[in-house]
Amino acid sequence: MEPIVRMLRATDLPDVATMLDRLSETSRYRRFFSPGFGGTRRELAYLPTVDGHARLALVAVVDERIVGLARYHLADNGAADVAVVVEDEWQHHGLGRRLMIELASAARREQIASFAVSVLGDNAPAMRLLRRLAPDVGLGIDHGVYEATVPLAG
Repeated sequence: MEPIVRMLRATDLPDVATMLDRLSETSRYRRFFSPGFGGTRRELAYLPTVDGHARLALVAVVDERIVGLARYHLADNGAADVAVVVEDEWQHHGLGRRLMIELASAARREQIASFAVSVLGDNAPAMRLLRRLAPDVGLGIDHGVYEATVPLAG
């Protein structure tokens, strides 16, 4: 079945928590840049603050089960910090790409000009996705984390 991508609803938070709990240690580390559940707790505390404009979150849903989450929040520099996570079972099926494309479309509607992206240096799947979506973007590296600003024009 093809996932449905839609805006996060307040009633989704328990299902997002369940999805984050299903993540493997590797997926959790790659998304939150640290082991354990501290990152997931911070994410669950953050998500109720999304407003659909400066802070926006999308979920991917299959058979009423959330299998992916993408979000951005507008930073002081005018770029939106972006984060995406797809549960392990749905990785490598194009869902991360689809979530990023939908998130970029939503950001453009809000007249956000760019995404600020941070990817762990050993996260090869995320690096491939970044290169596929923004092949010409320059990358900087700081303490093993690749950083880029991706223009959203178009």
